[in-house]
Amino acid sequence: MDMNNEKLQKFIDAVNDEIDVKVNDMLAEAEKERKNILAEAKRESNETAARHIDVGVKKTGSRYVRDISKAELNMKKTVLQHREELTEQIFEVVEKRLAEYRSDPKYVDMLVKNLILMHVSDGAEIFLAPDDMKYADTLKKAIRSDNVTFSPDEKIRLGGLSVYNREKGTISDKTFDLAVEEQKRSFANSNAFSQ
Repeated sequence: MDMNNEKLQKFIDAVNDEIDVKVNDMLAEAEKERKNILAEAKRESNETAARHIDVGVKKTGSRYVRDISKAELNMKKTVLQHREELTEQIFEVVEKRLAEYRSDPKYVDMLVKNLILMHVSDGAEIFLAPDDMKYADTLKKAIRSDNVTFSPDEKIRLGGLSVYNREKGTISDKTFDLAVEEQKRSFANSNAFSQ
């Protein structure tokens, strides 16, 4: 029995290492893409700023101050809108890659790993994306508990799972939806498009 546990642990470790490498590769690629998008945005912003400044320099006198201020405000709005568009583009790419990952057999292995690490207890309710309910039997076998239920959750769009522990009254959320939302907030709060 101990040999089976060791084999299972080695398998889990190997899957974890492979998943970590894939995630790091995806993050590196996303970072590279982000830098390219940022460089292009900075170039466009600098050109726009230069045009607005040239216009402002040509218009001297007090009657043009209001026009310059309005142009600067419009430029800032344009830059902010562009930043928002770029942020959406970046996270659309992330969501597309997550969708591709969900069709990979490694995705099920990751779900199994998360359930094992979460020490799911009897009486727990495990929520999956409706499309992922096809993995419920595989997941149930992995945790070796007959007293857990699997339920579809329409709020889970991107994948992953969450576990409601009735005994403790807690929810453990390991959904991609939460991870992406946290990354979006972190991205916005870090002002990722600043110099």
